[in-house]
Amino acid sequence: MTNKISRPAMWRIGLLLLPILLTGCTRHHDLAMLLPQSASGWTRLSDVRTFEASDLWRYMDGAADKYVAAGVQRTVTTDYRYQGRFDAVADIHQFASPEGALSLMDSESADGSQPAQIGDAARVFDQTLVFRRGPYLVRLVAYQDTPETRKALAALAQVIAAKM
Repeated sequence: MTNKISRPAMWRIGLLLLPILLTGCTRHHDLAMLLPQSASGWTRLSDVRTFEASDLWRYMDGAADKYVAAGVQRTVTTDYRYQGRFDAVADIHQFASPEGALSLMDSESADGSQPAQIGDAARVFDQTLVFRRGPYLVRLVAYQDTPETRKALAALAQVIAAKM
């Protein structure tokens, strides 16, 4: 006697497995989708690059170990230009849990920063804005310090946070 599964049962099993399969296939794509092509005067200058925890050292040599120890799963990064005036880099780090993003943000100095109302918590420095939301830690770093830098970084951060 052979064990056969009826077609309706196969469909039910398939429907139950579909979200799991789609999550595995799209998670890299979804994380990159958090970085807009353009928004609030910013234009993306480069393709989004993705780094898994195991190869994060290729992007953040020296700092990667700290991120991996906090449970980072992957990082996406790209470059932006604000209204043709100055450039910045945007990094999104996805952790296994919100506690990883919290612990990493709390491990960094807040000296010289001001709090901002972005995500779960945010800090704004002269040329850097860091915020966390759930399992994500986002860092925006401008290469020039202008009178518009902080406001422009905050506008890009708000767009990214709204997509999370």
